[in-house]
Amino acid sequence: MPQIPSFSRSHTCAMWRALGTEPSLTSQILEQLLETLSREIPYKESKSFLLGSGSERVATPLPLAATCALDELMSVPEAAAAVLERFPTLFQSLLLRLGCSVGVQLPKFLQGREKRSQLGSAPRSLQPCSCAVETLKAMLERAGNDDVVRDVGNAGGWELMGIPERHHDGIALLAGAMARLCGPRLPPIVRSLIPVLGSVFECQRVTSTAFLAELLNHNVVNDLILLEPLLDALTALEKDSCLLVRILALRGLGNVTSGCPEKIRRHGSQLLASMVNGMDDKDDPNNLVALEAMSSLSKLLDHLEERDVQSMLLHIAIRIRPFFDSEQPDLRRSSIVLFGNLSRFGRADSEVFLEQVLNGLVTLLLHLQDPCPDVVKACKFALRMCGPGLGCEGLREMFGNHLREERGLHYGEFINDVCKFLMRSHPALLSRLISTNLFYFKSPWRELRAAAPMFIGFLVLHVDEEQGQQVDLDQLISGIFSLSPLTSSDGSEPGNFPSLPREPQKL
Repeated sequence: MPQIPSFSRSHTCAMWRALGTEPSLTSQILEQLLETLSREIPYKESKSFLLGSGSERVATPLPLAATCALDELMSVPEAAAAVLERFPTLFQSLLLRLGCSVGVQLPKFLQGREKRSQLGSAPRSLQPCSCAVETLKAMLERAGNDDVVRDVGNAGGWELMGIPERHHDGIALLAGAMARLCGPRLPPIVRSLIPVLGSVFECQRVTSTAFLAELLNHNVVNDLILLEPLLDALTALEKDSCLLVRILALRGLGNVTSGCPEKIRRHGSQLLASMVNGMDDKDDPNNLVALEAMSSLSKLLDHLEERDVQSMLLHIAIRIRPFFDSEQPDLRRSSIVLFGNLSRFGRADSEVFLEQVLNGLVTLLLHLQDPCPDVVKACKFALRMCGPGLGCEGLREMFGNHLREERGLHYGEFINDVCKFLMRSHPALLSRLISTNLFYFKSPWRELRAAAPMFIGFLVLHVDEEQGQQVDLDQLISGIFSLSPLTSSDGSEPGNFPSLPREPQKL
C-alpha cells in the first residue's frame, strides 16, 4: 500500500483505479485492504484527551489510506464482480469504518493537504468521516444498489452520519433503506454485525446497534428468520456501558411492534423484562433510558393480553409514578401515557390497580393544566382509560365525554363536577386528596399551584358534615398562607388562573 502522504495525488488515485480494471488482481487487493481495516486501530486518543482536557481523536494513517484506496478501486465498472462477491464483508467493514470516523480528526501532517484540497488543488477530501461515507456509497453503487444511496440521500441520511449527535439517526435511515430495497442481502450482514455488539470500540457498538435496531422496524427480518437472533442480541445490551447503546437497544425491541407485531406475544416476557430493566437503569442520570423504555412499552402493550402483563403491572405502575412530575415534558408525557395503557390491564382485578389510580388521580387532574399541550393530551388519555376502574359511573362518563382530545375544557366547571362525584363515591379519600393537593401548592408550575387550592375548595364544598371532620384545618390554612404572594419560580406574576364555574352546582 502506498504511503498516505502521496495518496491524494492524482497519479496515485489513477493507479488504484487502474488496478480495479484487472479482475485477476481486484479480489486480492480488496482482501488486503479489508484486512488492513480490520487489523489496524482506527484512531488514537490525543494526549490532551488522556490528560482530561479534551476528547480529540486522531485518525491513524493506514486505515485512512485503505478507505480512500477502496473508494478509488470500486469506482471503475470492472470491479463490480469482486464487489458483489464480497458484498457482506465490504458492507460490514465500511459501516464500522464509518462509525469509527465520526468526529475523528486528520493527523496534523495531513491537515495542510486537506486545506489545499478545500481550495481545489487536490483531487479529494481526506477527512476521515467524509472518506468513509463516500466509500460506502461507492460500494453500494458498484453493487447495483443506487436506489439505496438515493433513498438515504433524499432523507438527508448521509449528512446525519457525519454529525456525532445524529450519527445513529443516519445509520437507521441506511438500515431502513436496506430492509426495503435489498432485504435478501441482509442475513450475512446481520450475522457479521451481531458479534460487533461486543466490540471494545464504543463507536462500533453504537453504529451496529443503530443498524440492527432499525431492521426490527421491518417485516423482512421475520421473512429472513432474523427476528430471534436480533431480539437476543439487543436484549443482551441492557448492561452495556454506553448509554446510547442501551437506548438504541430498547428502541429496537420496541420496533417489533411495527416490524413483527404478530410475534410480540410469543416473545412478550423477554420484551417486558427488558423494558422494566430499562426503567430501573441505575446509570441513567437524565432518565433517557427510562424514557425510551416507557415509550417502547406503551407500544408493546397494544399487542399483549392481561395475563402477559399481570405479574409486572404493579411494579411498573409504581416505578413510573415519580415521572408524572418530572421537569422534562417528554418524561411526563410518556409516563402518563404508559399509565393510561396499563390501566387497561388493571380492571379485572380492581384491588391491584385501583389503589395506584387513586394515588395518581390528583396528579393527573392537576396536570390537565400543564403548560405543555402534549402532557395535557396524555392526561386526558390516561383519565379516559382509568375512568372505568374508579367504580363511579358519573366519573367514567365525565372523563369519556369531556376529555376527548379535540375538545376544549372549562377546567373550573370540570373539577367542580369531579369533586362532587368523588365525594359521593369515595368520601373516605377526602384527607388523602387534600394532602396531595397541598403538595402541589409548591409546584414549579404556576398553573398547577393555582389549580390545587381550587381543587381543595370544591372537595370541601361537596363533602358532607361527617366526612368534613377529616379535614386538618391547621394544615389547610398553613398551606393557603404559603401561596401568598403567589409568584412563579422566575419571580413573575401569577398569570392565568383556572376560571371558576359560572354557577357552582349544589349537591
